[in-house]
Amino acid sequence: MSEDSFERARILAESGDTQGAVHVLGRYLEAAPGDVSAHFQLAHLLLHLGDAPGAVQSFQRAIALEPENALMHSDLGTALEEAGRELEAAEAYEYAARANPPFPPAQHNLALVLCRQGRWDEAVQLLRTAIEQTPDFRAARLQLGVALGALGQEDAARACFDELLARDGRDVGAHHAIADMHMSNCRFAEAAQQLETCLALAPEDAQTILSLGACLQELDRVDEALAHYRRLLSREPSRYYQVVKKLTSASRGRFWVKSAELRRILLG
Repeated sequence: MSEDSFERARILAESGDTQGAVHVLGRYLEAAPGDVSAHFQLAHLLLHLGDAPGAVQSFQRAIALEPENALMHSDLGTALEEAGRELEAAEAYEYAARANPPFPPAQHNLALVLCRQGRWDEAVQLLRTAIEQTPDFRAARLQLGVALGALGQEDAARACFDELLARDGRDVGAHHAIADMHMSNCRFAEAAQQLETCLALAPEDAQTILSLGACLQELDRVDEALAHYRRLLSREPSRYYQVVKKLTSASRGRFWVKSAELRRILLG
């Protein structure tokens, strides 16, 4: 790729003109279709624009030029997932995960797909391999804990989360994962404690507020739950129906009231 075209596309992308950068690279590739780096950069720009099908095509063109490039196969998997083509994404991730040397991000991404399919044992093996190669791979260690928890290996799961917190006590994801594990075992007081820590670290995180509210309901602390829900709705009114679902699905503190009354309780 000519320095002029590459630099121009880079400047356009950094200035926020992603569409302009795509246009520059597209014009360049008409004249130089064999430039693998240009196809690769174009694919990422298209993915940024939300054009997953276009990104898939550009990644495939890049891979046709460098068929053994693990990074490109892994990124193709990401684009395929965005395009809703999960089975093909898994194949792309698997290629990169089995490469020599293996590509840990692809192992992690493939493990996520396996977790969604309920194939927890296979996911655990992949994640452990990724961590062996890259001990500081936070996302892989976090997902390993989640997978172990799903297999009922709670002590091993907690060890993963505790390791993350030993490295960074402000790791909201690790605190949240511990809370989720407590909630799945109906330990709502312990879950609420972890979620309150999450909320202190990320006060505006909607999912934390919703989960904390559900725990507080189970603990018969309904007034506190309502206070959290009201604060969330004052910021994000679109969360109303998610809040209603929480209020009407908890095993305790059910609100068998008319819709208008529920709106008054929540919105004042």
